[in-house]
Amino acid sequence: MSAPTQIRLASLTAAAYGALLVSGAVYRFQRTGNVPALVHALSHPALWVALLLAALITFGLWKRYAWAWWLAIAAAVFQGWRIVSGWFARGFAHVPGMPTLIALALLLALIALLLPRRSRLGCSR
Repeated sequence: MSAPTQIRLASLTAAAYGALLVSGAVYRFQRTGNVPALVHALSHPALWVALLLAALITFGLWKRYAWAWWLAIAAAVFQGWRIVSGWFARGFAHVPGMPTLIALALLLALIALLLPRRSRLGCSR
């Protein structure tokens, strides 16, 4: 697979991660129909920071900017660490939910797509 293809796939992976973040709040609203719960879910600053980072990484990787490569690696490692450390804290007997496992898989895929040297060199703008 060529470097531009890997970078574009990584960009789409970051967009999918952002969509997964929003889908949790929307899914709860669809299930319960509770508008205050939706407003509460969408009022968390951490959600907006993560969405902003996902959008910034998606745009930057699509345009193949070098700063986006570094930001994507740092953000994916940080979010992956948060998921895995929470899993360790609860013990391995408690398996995280499917959305959490999908998020972890997307983060690992993002790292795997960006770590090869040709991907880093492909982000040269």
